[in-house]
Amino acid sequence: MHHILRIGFLIGTAVLAQTVRAESPTDAGREVYVEYCAQCHGERLMATGSAPDLKLLRADQRARFDGIVRDGKGQMPAWAGMIPDEQIDQIWAYIRSRAEN
Repeated sequence: MHHILRIGFLIGTAVLAQTVRAESPTDAGREVYVEYCAQCHGERLMATGSAPDLKLLRADQRARFDGIVRDGKGQMPAWAGMIPDEQIDQIWAYIRSRAEN
């Protein structure tokens, strides 16, 4: 019986790992965005205060986006060393999936 439980656990872990790997950058970006960005930029990427609406970012503004995320600007804190590059890529994928232009 103990071996059956161990095998079931290993199969379950493998399935979960495959599911996590299969998550799209856009879906992962939504989760990272909610964790780090939504408080200031709004849940729908439309800020209600002084933070810019991220839905208005154009595809050609990626380098600017990366620089501001990493180094900060104005009230925006610097996230370098706190948000890994992979997660910044995921946030960008999420923003682009929701962009208005």
